[in-house]
Amino acid sequence: MRNYSKLFLVFTCIILGSAVVSAQQLFTNIEVAPRWVMGPGIQSGSAIERGSALQMKWLQLDIDFKTVPIRAGWLDDVVFKYDILLPQTASKKVVLSGRIEYWSIKMDGQEHHVQAFVHPRILQRYAPGLRMRKSDLKDLRILVTVLKNDSPVGMGVYKPTTKTDPRTIKAAIDNAMKSMQTLKAKDSVFGRNETPWGVLNVSYYELIKRKR
Repeated sequence: MRNYSKLFLVFTCIILGSAVVSAQQLFTNIEVAPRWVMGPGIQSGSAIERGSALQMKWLQLDIDFKTVPIRAGWLDDVVFKYDILLPQTASKKVVLSGRIEYWSIKMDGQEHHVQAFVHPRILQRYAPGLRMRKSDLKDLRILVTVLKNDSPVGMGVYKPTTKTDPRTIKAAIDNAMKSMQTLKAKDSVFGRNETPWGVLNVSYYELIKRKR
């Protein structure tokens, strides 16, 4: 009887282990591409931007990924979590973070697209030394974690060079988040629906879930 119990326990562990491994692979080929962008130029007649205000840039993150086919066909309430370690220009490190939840993503094995943004005022406050040139992007450390029920089901990083090891990017952000000296700016990464880009190319990007 004991042998059967041990066999059952081993079999259960194998099944659970396989489930965890497969769950971690629901989102694959996650590519993270940051760039500096000007506002889309939508202005109100009562608040016309001039001078330096027109030159303020957003940080835009374009994320392309593939989904693993599952029997249900769709996966609801998927969260993309963003962590951005800014270049250290003062005594403290700064990590910008944000979570964007999606209504339902089709698990069809095809490529899908999402976007995230950091507002110019946030960059102005926490990274005043950034000149926001293309060459400055290599100094950013960006981690994107896909979550379902707060469990990771995919991960991607921004690779400044083809030789960049994703593990070093994740380690740098993990270490910064553990440090008491790091300034952690939560809710500082926004979804498209909270930016002027929310009305553009709506069918191309995944549908963000409305906040209650």
